Amino acid sequence: MAKEQMYFDDVQVGDLTPAVARNPTRAQLFMYSAISWNVHRIHYDQGYAESEGHPAVLVHGPLQGALLGQYMTDWSGPEGMLKKIAWSNRGRAFPDEPYVIQGRVTGKRVQGAEKLVDCEIWSENKSGERLAAGTATVALPARG
Repeated sequence: MAKEQMYFDDVQVGDLTPAVARNPTRAQLFMYSAISWNVHRIHYDQGYAESEGHPAVLVHGPLQGALLGQYMTDWSGPEGMLKKIAWSNRGRAFPDEPYVIQGRVTGKRVQGAEKLVDCEIWSENKSGERLAAGTATVALPARG
């Protein structure tokens, strides 16, 4: 997604945010396990993941949340600010498969000096199954 600035004035309730595909790799999963001290082998050991009934290693739930957060900061642009995010994982994400993230504007409001935009956000696998779903609020600048 281009890091162009999104402005409060240009956003309307009901607008869809652009769909963006991410493809977490097995190397990324291994590195995320190391940096987060998550030693559960289902995230980097294929044989172990299969022994627990998974067809492949799994993308970490918190990594899925981080991808949602990155999506919102990219969408809001360099002057935007992610104020709040919440999500729940609903399905298994696998590395090296398209992981598509999208959102919809659900509200706009001015709170003090901040111009806030509320969004529903989600990710889907290549079959269109929702893997994570949540909400986010970003503060956006006004034009002029």
